[in-house]
Amino acid sequence: MNKTNKIKETFKNIKISKYFELLPDFKNENAQKFTSLVLTIVALSFLGLFAVGPTLSTIARLNKELADNKRTDQELQQKISNLSILQQKYNSLLGDLPVILSSIPSNSEVPLFLAQIQSLARSSGIEITSLQSFQIEAVSPKNTNKKYSSYSFTFSANGSYENISKFISSLLTMQRIVLIDNLSISKSNQTGLLQTTLRGVVYFKE
Repeated sequence: MNKTNKIKETFKNIKISKYFELLPDFKNENAQKFTSLVLTIVALSFLGLFAVGPTLSTIARLNKELADNKRTDQELQQKISNLSILQQKYNSLLGDLPVILSSIPSNSEVPLFLAQIQSLARSSGIEITSLQSFQIEAVSPKNTNKKYSSYSFTFSANGSYENISKFISSLLTMQRIVLIDNLSISKSNQTGLLQTTLRGVVYFKE
C-alpha cells in the first residue's frame, strides 16, 4: 500500500514539474527584464484604454461640431448673399417708391383727391359744375383676403371737346389709381361747350 502511494506521488511531482519548466528562471537577469517588459506593456495597454478612449470620443465630438459649424456658416453666407441682392434691388427701386406708394395711399385722402381733381380741371381749361365723393366702401369681415377699400365720386364739368379729352387723359394718367365706371358727354347749356359727367372709383390700402 505504501509503495502504491509513493508511485502516485512520484507521478504527481513529475506532472507539476513540467509546468514549472515552462516558467522563466526569475533568478536569470534576462528573464527578469523580459518579465518587467511584458508587465509594463500590459499595464500601458490598460492605461491606454482608459486614457485614449475619452480622447477619441472628444475628437469625434469636436469633428462633428466642426462639420455642423461649417454647414451653419455656409447657410449664413447664403442668407447674407440673398440679403445683399435684395438690398441692391431695393436701392434700384428706391427712386420709384414714391410713385408706387402714391398710386394706392394708405388712407382715403378724400380732400386731397378732390383738390387734385379741381387742379386737373383748371389746368385742362374746363369748368366744374359738380364734384362729390360718396361713402367709403367698408371691407366685409367675410372677405379677409381683401386688402384695400374704395370710394366712388361723381364729376360734372363744361368745356370744349379738346379740353374735356385733356382732362380725362390727365385723370387716367395721374399717380393715384382711378377707374372710370361711367362717362357721358352731351351738349351744354352754354353755347359752343359740351358737358361731361363721369362716375369713378378711387382705391386705398387698409
